[in-house]
Amino acid sequence: MKTPIHALTISVVILVFAWLMIERAQADELFGGPGFFDTPTPKSDTNFLWESDGSLTVVTGAKDSGYVIKDGEIETFVIPSDTGNTFINDGSTGELIICNSAIGCY
Repeated sequence: MKTPIHALTISVVILVFAWLMIERAQADELFGGPGFFDTPTPKSDTNFLWESDGSLTVVTGAKDSGYVIKDGEIETFVIPSDTGNTFINDGSTGELIICNSAIGCY
């Protein structure tokens, strides 16, 4: 009769000890730096857009680019940067389009 009560008492003491150790541990930071999931992902300057014909358009330096649904079809869009150049390498035609806020696109 003593053994089950003794085992239960030891188990409770171990669980309380483990709980107290977890409470006292202050593991907010990993290796003294910012939190592992707190660092924001860096914004990429290049975006890859798949066209409806299967070609790949590469957009570099744009303010925004992506997909939009227009009349039930998916189309790509590019908003050129206000500062600097925007490069659009159109995969379906193979041409390079360069957009500049001062002179436009050529």
